[in-house]
Amino acid sequence: MKLSISPNVHLVEPGDFEPTDHWYPRVLNSNIHPLVSYFLNLSNEQIAERYCRLNPGANFSAVERLLAYQPTYFRWSGTDLMHVTNHEGNRKLTVIETNSCPSGQKSMPLLDMNAEKGGYKRLIESTFKPMVDGHDESGVLAVIYDKNPMENVGYAATIADVFGENVYLAKFVTGDGDPPVRFDGGKMSVRSEKEDWIEVRAAFRYVTQMPWDRLPLASKTLLLNPLEACLAGGRNKTMASRAYEEFNAANSDNGIGIFTPQTFREVEINQLNGYLSQLGGSMVIKVPDSNAGQGVYTIVNQQELDKAMEILAKNPDDRYIVQQLIASNHIEGTDPSKNWYHVGTIPDSKGRSYVFDIRMMMHATDEGMRPLAAYSRKANLPLNRPIPEGMDSWDVYGTNLSIKGEDGWTYADERLMLFDIRNFGLLGLGMDELIQGFLQSVMAVYAIDQQAIRMYNPKKSD
Repeated sequence: MKLSISPNVHLVEPGDFEPTDHWYPRVLNSNIHPLVSYFLNLSNEQIAERYCRLNPGANFSAVERLLAYQPTYFRWSGTDLMHVTNHEGNRKLTVIETNSCPSGQKSMPLLDMNAEKGGYKRLIESTFKPMVDGHDESGVLAVIYDKNPMENVGYAATIADVFGENVYLAKFVTGDGDPPVRFDGGKMSVRSEKEDWIEVRAAFRYVTQMPWDRLPLASKTLLLNPLEACLAGGRNKTMASRAYEEFNAANSDNGIGIFTPQTFREVEINQLNGYLSQLGGSMVIKVPDSNAGQGVYTIVNQQELDKAMEILAKNPDDRYIVQQLIASNHIEGTDPSKNWYHVGTIPDSKGRSYVFDIRMMMHATDEGMRPLAAYSRKANLPLNRPIPEGMDSWDVYGTNLSIKGEDGWTYADERLMLFDIRNFGLLGLGMDELIQGFLQSVMAVYAIDQQAIRMYNPKKSD
């Protein structure tokens, strides 16, 4: 048990890391799939060579530069992708969204059974520590979070071990009238056991729910990641879409690009019916600054749209993202040449196949951008069966495990698909899909980081 020093603040000391506290129980007893292990151990040069073999039109030098990129703001990310195909059988990994400060460690089997801290330690040693060592500020180290204590206590304990000092773990949530964290002139402080304020020189942060209502721009206290990464696309789907579009336009001659479903931005609520018709009777509506599966609506008929619009009407001035729905099969009345379909899991003994996504977590290191963790989540209902009466299409197409209740967040981890010996084969993925997905993720992070630079530090932009 960590020492509580004031409301919502705990002191984490070197030696506090307990593996059973920081992974789902079945992950602790799993063995990473050999193919996934091989992928994580590939060098960036090998990844670039193979990617260009898979994509002959890609410029090798451009791919190398992407993999070697050192982000200014967006140094730790998690991209959600889906495995799709079209009527000609051309398979792709499509980017659904890119998240700043993502979850994932608790779902990742150990790459090395002798390294008990796994990806927690790789992220802290290879990304956070070099940043802190190069940052000239005084104060203590902290971890600030608004959900996911399983991982955040793990990060705090890892930081304590790596730096050999105590770490302040502070819960920092929206609506707290007396929060244990404050910023004064961009300098962060946490509340101590004596009710005074202790300055923080660097903080690992997992404040993911509307972080802009608690975090400042241009923080003097080092943050991984800073707010700039969130506002430029790491926590805003509209801004991310703009970043992807800018990246694709700039790299068309390099034969590389970010693949996403057809996307429309800044859609008003009274335009949604028109987009449903334009997209052939199905679509996805996204609230731009939502995350953890909240504020996303899959629509396959007028009844679902009407239900979603009742909720959205509470904020009539909001603007939304509308995307093409990646469907289960061809939808009557749509153009087959423009449709993309879920590949789905390998059918089970009853012939059922499920939509799944791939979370690709990565980080910036001295070697460049590197994969850190990966896992999948499958939908609740099978892709290749009629939707039962009374069920929503979200049960077929939605994959997020986060469930927001009155008492906080819970997780439907029974739908978690580990990249281990038992589960990975059920996804039908191979080495080339992992490489493709990783490069799509790198491109997305590069695009968002460059947009953050254009917005907040234009003199540094490429």
